Amino acid sequence: MRKHSLCTLGAFLLGALLLASPTYSAEAQAGKEVQDKPAKTTQRTTAITIAHEGTDSLGARLAMRLKETFNASNLFSLEEKNKPKIRLYLLTETEFPGRPGVGSVYAAIWTYQQSEGQLAYLLSREVGTVNSDTLEGLVQRLGERSDGIAVKYAYLWPDNS
Repeated sequence: MRKHSLCTLGAFLLGALLLASPTYSAEAQAGKEVQDKPAKTTQRTTAITIAHEGTDSLGARLAMRLKETFNASNLFSLEEKNKPKIRLYLLTETEFPGRPGVGSVYAAIWTYQQSEGQLAYLLSREVGTVNSDTLEGLVQRLGERSDGIAVKYAYLWPDNS
């Protein structure tokens, strides 16, 4: 008796799964072809400005590579206009003044500013060292971190949603 009820339950579950699967939907049963169209997503583009301060060549390369990365990305737009945006302040200095080519120290500070002349709000910060071997990795990490900050504070850009 118990074996019979387990078989009945198994058949019932299999039938429920078949009816719930997309191949047995009403369109498929009626002979209509089911279109595979992904849902349209809205594009998210965050305005960003990079302000670099420093006299070391490695820091200048870091700032230039960050600008190139943001300019090539479809997630960011480099903006100088007076509009709500993230400001990425990049401060760099030679790590060892006696050996300027060895490396640099940097501070990256992300702020949000509604418009010019208004108080900027601190979003995040990071301090570290960089040399010519780690420059590209740092550019990628700062870009990813900027995207994470843009997602976290997406409510600040109401036209972005």
